[in-house]
Amino acid sequence: MNKNVFTLITGASMGIGKAFAEACAARGMNLLLVALPDEFLQQVGQELTASFSVKILVYGTDLTREAAVPELFEYCRKQELEINMLINNAGVGAGGRFENISLEKYLQIVNLNNRALVQMCHHFLPLLKQHRQAYMLNMSSMEATLPLPYKAVYTGSKNFVYAFSLALREEQKKGPVRVTVVCPGPVMTNPDALRRLEAHGGRAKWVVSSPAEVAEAGLKGMLRGKNIIIPGRINGLMSSLMKHCPTGLKMRLLERLFRVYSEH
Repeated sequence: MNKNVFTLITGASMGIGKAFAEACAARGMNLLLVALPDEFLQQVGQELTASFSVKILVYGTDLTREAAVPELFEYCRKQELEINMLINNAGVGAGGRFENISLEKYLQIVNLNNRALVQMCHHFLPLLKQHRQAYMLNMSSMEATLPLPYKAVYTGSKNFVYAFSLALREEQKKGPVRVTVVCPGPVMTNPDALRRLEAHGGRAKWVVSSPAEVAEAGLKGMLRGKNIIIPGRINGLMSSLMKHCPTGLKMRLLERLFRVYSEH
C-alpha cells in the first residue's frame, strides 16, 4: 500500500474499534486511529506498530467538541494523508427509563452518534472520492430497526445512522465510494455490557458477538460492497422476523424483554 494512503477509524482505542484496527492492520492497511486522548489509544498504537508492518498514526480528540472534526481534517490535510477508507465506529449509549437519565447524557449520545458522524462524512467524503475505489463504514445497531423501550435515545440515534447511511449510499452509487452500515446485536465490549447481558439470562448467549467477530464481518462485507451487515445468523434471522411482526405486538415484546433496564 502507498505509504500515504490510510484507513481512518474512530473510537479505535477499545472494543469494536480496536478490533477493526487489528483486522485492517492484518490486511496491510496503514491506520489513522482516532479516539479520546488517553493511555488506551497510545497502547493500541504501540501494540499494532509492534505486531504489523504498517504505518500507525494516533490522533487523540473528543469528537463531541464542535471543532474536533474540522481539526482532524486539517491534520490530515497538513500531513498529506490520503484517506481511502473511513470507519465511523465511535459511539456511546445508555439504558434506563427516559426521565432517569440526564439531558446532558442524551445530548452526548446525539452529538457523538449523529452530529460527529455527519461531520466526519461531510469532511472526508471529498477525500474518499479522490480514489478509484473507496469505502465508508458507519456503525449502527440491530436496534436501529427495533425501537427499544428504556433505550429510546440510543435506538433513535442508531436509526438515524441506519437511514442516513443507506440514503448516502444511494446518492454515491455512481461514484467510487461504497457506503456500508453495520448493525450488530449485543457485543461484549466492557464490564457494563457484561452486566447488562447477564441480566437477560441464558438467552443472551445466542445473540451476543465478540468485537472481533463484528469487525471481521463488517470489514469483509464492506470490501464486498454490501449495503447492510448484520453479524451473526441468529441476529439476521431475528431482524427479518421482527420486520413482519405487527408494531403493537413487537413493542410489547420488546418492553418485556428490556424491562430490566428500567431498574437503572
